[in-house]
Amino acid sequence: MKVSKKVSSTAFKCRGLFWGVFAAGILIFPGEFDLARFVVGLALVLGGQALRFWAAGYIPKYRTEVIGAPVLVTWGPYKWVRNPLYAGNAIMGLGWSLMVGWGWVAAFVVAFMLLYSMIIIPAEEEFLAGKFGNEYEEFKKRVPQLIPYPRGGFPDKSPNEKPFDAKRAREEEIYSIRVNLVVTAIIFARLFLFRY
Repeated sequence: MKVSKKVSSTAFKCRGLFWGVFAAGILIFPGEFDLARFVVGLALVLGGQALRFWAAGYIPKYRTEVIGAPVLVTWGPYKWVRNPLYAGNAIMGLGWSLMVGWGWVAAFVVAFMLLYSMIIIPAEEEFLAGKFGNEYEEFKKRVPQLIPYPRGGFPDKSPNEKPFDAKRAREEEIYSIRVNLVVTAIIFARLFLFRY
């Protein structure tokens, strides 16, 4: 299914609002508290944020309103998945959903697949294929989109490869960390403090 450039451009610009809508939904339709589910969910949230932080330390500025890439990053977590930032989002979203309840897990998976896998990622991949040509096509053949699995080995070492930059990761991920803390606090408050 091909999505129009206008729709994909709008979705890309508004991709961060997805989490605000998710948090608002939790306030309106809270789930049932379960300690084990909450703890496992919190571990997923922390793991997803760690993956995002790792990925952010390898790429140039990515918080933009238009799709772009000055260089094709194929090292760090990008050796494992082509979209580690979105994989981190998926892990965090599953964690939050699990904290709230199984119905929320199903709703999140459907929403994530529609927004990211069917609209945003295909638009980004079209851009990358146009800009990097065969280099991107080879990368795409070897590295899966969101879930790591063995598939023809890692990409070749790139001449553009740079080491992990913790300062850049902190600067780029501060917004994500804040959203992570706020959404987790909302879930915690809704489940523990305002249950009745």
